Amino acid sequence: MKKFHKSLIYITMLCIAVAVSSCGLSKVVNLLRCSFDMDGITDITWAGVNMSNIKSVSDLSINDLKSAATALKNKDFNIGCNIKVNVKNSTPRDAKMIAYEYELFLDNASVATGSYDEQSFLIKPNTTTQIKVPVSVDLVKIFRNQEGELNSVVKFVKNLKDYGNGDPSNVKIKFSPKFTVGKKVQKFPPFILSKTVGNKE
Repeated sequence: MKKFHKSLIYITMLCIAVAVSSCGLSKVVNLLRCSFDMDGITDITWAGVNMSNIKSVSDLSINDLKSAATALKNKDFNIGCNIKVNVKNSTPRDAKMIAYEYELFLDNASVATGSYDEQSFLIKPNTTTQIKVPVSVDLVKIFRNQEGELNSVVKFVKNLKDYGNGDPSNVKIKFSPKFTVGKKVQKFPPFILSKTVGNKE
């Protein structure tokens, strides 16, 4: 599968090589040579409540419970978080990514998709740049026919991050870097990045 993915990228590179200036091509080629990995999940929020350190409902403060009650009443089950993606440039030249697309999976179920183009990312030679991918997950789609309850929200957060005594969960992100060819925006086939959270070691 990895060989197939690399083949797709190299075919993409061959198609654009004749259309990009040498300087621009250098940064695109160097982006291809970068390695990508998922470092973890941070800044988990719901209804304005920081859920990153919440292990059970009893960990919520009175104000947190009020915010949660309002969210439940309004059927607001949007969980926000940042997926940390490390981009390592081991080449002696700059690499540049102008934007990206992503799709997030939890235990092989797609839970969120999106894109980001508010800033470009320059990865300097022989350095690692960390990109925080802002993600919003609508739990209504995950709960399906279940009614969203406070315990269900907390349980989801525990599975998303390495908290609690829940079973290990696999978090995977398809990460597609974007670059420019002349004035047109193109993207690489997605890099598949995954991390198992909740392991008890």
